[in-house]
Amino acid sequence: MKKQVLLVLLLMLLLTGCRRYSGFLPYAREIEDMELIRTLGVDTAGDAGVAITASGGTSQEETEVVAGEAGTISAAVLELQGEGSSYLYFGHVTQLLLGEGLAKRGVMPSLDYVLRDVEMRLETALYVVRNGTAGRAIEAAAADGSATDRLEALADDAGLTANSMPRTVKDVLAELDRQGASFLPAVLADGGLTAAGYGILKDGVLVGWAEGDAALGVNLIFGKVDADVVEVQAPDGTAAALRVVGAATSVRPIWQGDTLAGLKVHCKVDANLAEGSAMPDQATLDALEAELARVEAERMARALELSRVLDADYLGLRQSAAFAVPWHKKALLGSYSMKDLKLEATAEAVIQRSYHADG
Repeated sequence: MKKQVLLVLLLMLLLTGCRRYSGFLPYAREIEDMELIRTLGVDTAGDAGVAITASGGTSQEETEVVAGEAGTISAAVLELQGEGSSYLYFGHVTQLLLGEGLAKRGVMPSLDYVLRDVEMRLETALYVVRNGTAGRAIEAAAADGSATDRLEALADDAGLTANSMPRTVKDVLAELDRQGASFLPAVLADGGLTAAGYGILKDGVLVGWAEGDAALGVNLIFGKVDADVVEVQAPDGTAAALRVVGAATSVRPIWQGDTLAGLKVHCKVDANLAEGSAMPDQATLDALEAELARVEAERMARALELSRVLDADYLGLRQSAAFAVPWHKKALLGSYSMKDLKLEATAEAVIQRSYHADG
């Protein structure tokens, strides 16, 4: 009974709004007095410090950009509160940009901040700025719109461009913990935040880039292709445009006795004939499918070669193979190493239809 009385008295004190006890309750703020931060950038400052840049607003409203420096992200965020005209609220951050220099120093402090902070979310989209800083990228985008809008458009078009895909803080944290490597989409520090392939992480540090065909290969391996166009040559010498509308990939181990010797990645590609004559005869169709399969296999091979050269299973190939043959899980997941494995890429293509009016 005594405990119940004390509890009631404590609640009464809190409800009075007495300043002495105000620390027990969150400080209430009016929404019109708050600036909702949507994009946060983190760069290096000095030998060990960080510089952060925060952006709120969209293209339909004024975009405010503020910046600060400190030894840690938490301290820098606190410093920012004195920079803006309103209270800065970080609970609506949807994108986190890391400068190239920061990523080469290590991404774990930034990801750990998102993991621990009460306002930030693990579903925040993660990007690395190639050949530039996050601050410069955010400011460049704000000159004619906002970084938020640019990055949201990039994520929406990922399946169309087939050389970029959105990744979250949660995705990267989980992969670094599970396989010691991961990847994240890269952008340039220009006004359009142009897609620039992927940054490859190993042990939490940026160690390389997947660009061009290698970036296209990454998307194929993950099945993130909705409308990619591949130009090939038909047997009669004319050009044909094939629209890739789907891809499904499997990973199987290659054994030498009881020893893991390599991994084979096989992709089934679905495509339509976007440009050219009406649906060709079977011989021509077979030739077009074979050429498409060759192109797509080469793209995947470029992505796999990076895994071998960097000795980083950034694509999670060992994990995928373990799902296929779980009875060999111990042999497949007992190491992260990729440098001594033979990595093969094969593809098969099926042209389903033609967009020609005659079929």
